Amino acid sequence: MEHSEETFAGKNGIKLPMNASQFFVRCLENEGIKYVYGIPGEENIHMIDAFNGSSIRFILVRYEQAASFMADIYGRLTGLPGVCIATLGPGAINLVLGTADANTDSVPLVAISAPVGLNRIYKESHQIVDLVSMFKPLTKWAALIQSAEAIPEMVRSAFNQAQTERPGAVYLAFPQDVECLPAPEGYHPLKINIVHDSSPSATQIARAVKKPIVLGQGHGAVHDHASEALIYFSECLRIPVATTFIGKGVFPDNHPNSLGAAGFMLHDYVNFGFDQTDVVICVGYDLQEFDLVRINPKGDKQIIRFHCKNFRISM
Repeated sequence: MEHSEETFAGKNGIKLPMNASQFFVRCLENEGIKYVYGIPGEENIHMIDAFNGSSIRFILVRYEQAASFMADIYGRLTGLPGVCIATLGPGAINLVLGTADANTDSVPLVAISAPVGLNRIYKESHQIVDLVSMFKPLTKWAALIQSAEAIPEMVRSAFNQAQTERPGAVYLAFPQDVECLPAPEGYHPLKINIVHDSSPSATQIARAVKKPIVLGQGHGAVHDHASEALIYFSECLRIPVATTFIGKGVFPDNHPNSLGAAGFMLHDYVNFGFDQTDVVICVGYDLQEFDLVRINPKGDKQIIRFHCKNFRISM
């Protein structure tokens, strides 16, 4: 966006000075956000009101936890960050479950809440909770917006971290008094830089040895719609493919190269295939989903890992 961010179209088309909430929403629009799930309240009402003058559809829920899981599912289905919003204290805490679920499952999600104003942050104040400290161990990044001037960088950083490898959840605290500040004069949403994962080098490929097997796992393979490329890869090189339980469906079970889904038993049928291999190609691998010790107990197999946006084949 190259136009000035100093005014905002109010009622009857009258140009009004833009506040920090409206500027924040412009930054969300710049990220391509179309839906935000949440509950309005006194603390975030300025942001909720800003959605009315934007292209973003605010979807009202009855419970903040539902908002977090709706954002979680949106991220799973689209590969784009789902966004959920709450107020302060208990309302923001209700976002924790869906946010943590998204983070552990490598789903891009941005959680936003409106904690007490900075002028109340160290006082004995109603429903004051250190939300940043609460969300930090559950997310890739959690931060407090302390000025209107920091909004472009912090929004861009949040969405960048949510989407880059390994994808996950982030949290932004947007205090009530910062929401009401005037938008910084002359500031604009930052341009989006698309991060491309590096391809493996020729020497890395050369170190892959002679008896490969593919472990097609869930999150990375599903999010990047890698099924067609995975089938093509397997057929061209005649490599057998196993999946995890979340990755079921990424590779057809009736395909002649399919080994089926690897279970959690110490040595089920699929594991006999891993006994005979010396290199495991993990597509969309995530330690949260499947511990490699189950198929590589001695640590003597080569592991090649592909995650989202890595597994591309020209067809």
